[in-house]
Amino acid sequence: MKLYEYIAAKKHLPFEYGTNDCVLFSVGWQEIRADKKYLPETLWTSEAEAVALTKARDGLIAVFDAAFTRIDPAYARDGDLTVCEGVASLFSGVHIVSVSKQGLIYKSRQDARNAWTV
Repeated sequence: MKLYEYIAAKKHLPFEYGTNDCVLFSVGWQEIRADKKYLPETLWTSEAEAVALTKARDGLIAVFDAAFTRIDPAYARDGDLTVCEGVASLFSGVHIVSVSKQGLIYKSRQDARNAWTV
């Protein structure tokens, strides 16, 4: 599967914590890319659970630091991860992309202040 196919497949899925949220979207691509599981089967089912679990692990950035290799965002390639304004996203062309309650969201890759790769 190519990154653009992955993004397109997520385009019309409804946002749902524990099923189709920003972390699952971003890490889901890493699992496909690396052919490796990064997330347990049982996750959160609500925003409150997601926030509590992330806080218990010292935040999303700490979670990504523990699982992936941090890189300079200037060197991020398509499919690499970032956290921008608390939202886990993927680098894709001139954008970073993620899922939200409003559907796919795109921001400029220039907004990325951190990045990780597998």
